[in-house]
Amino acid sequence: MNSQIKFLKLSLMFWVILVNSFYCTGESEDRADNENRQLNLDPASRSISPQKEYTKDKPAEWAQIANDHLPEIVFEKSKSKDNVKVKVLGRKFSERHYIEIIGLMDEHKADIDIKHFERGNNPIAILTLNQKEHNPETVKVFAKCNLHDLWTVPLISKEE
Repeated sequence: MNSQIKFLKLSLMFWVILVNSFYCTGESEDRADNENRQLNLDPASRSISPQKEYTKDKPAEWAQIANDHLPEIVFEKSKSKDNVKVKVLGRKFSERHYIEIIGLMDEHKADIDIKHFERGNNPIAILTLNQKEHNPETVKVFAKCNLHDLWTVPLISKEE
């Protein structure tokens, strides 16, 4: 009798977990679709394959929200530590739409310095670029959005 009760409890837990996982998956997809509709982004208008990174010049399907996702940078060349300040100004960030990571990457896309963010955190990072190891002209700053992919800007713009 005890083994039958244990089996029933385990079976019930399995079904609860299974149903909950389907519910949560559908709910998160519905939220993303709803948020895209609020931003006037028709899912049918999205490109078929996502880009590896989005930029000011190549925002693809995210053109309407590019300015909210592009990192803004202050680079202090004279400092050796904490010399890169990055912020992402997104006006529509929330518990469901946020920046996950801000960082620096080299020309081979290897991380140099990164900062992770939790939901609801203000996406501002103080990072360090060792200029003896990395040429600032080949470094990119990136921001990874949980809904709108990876956004990059050169550390040093070509206009400077």
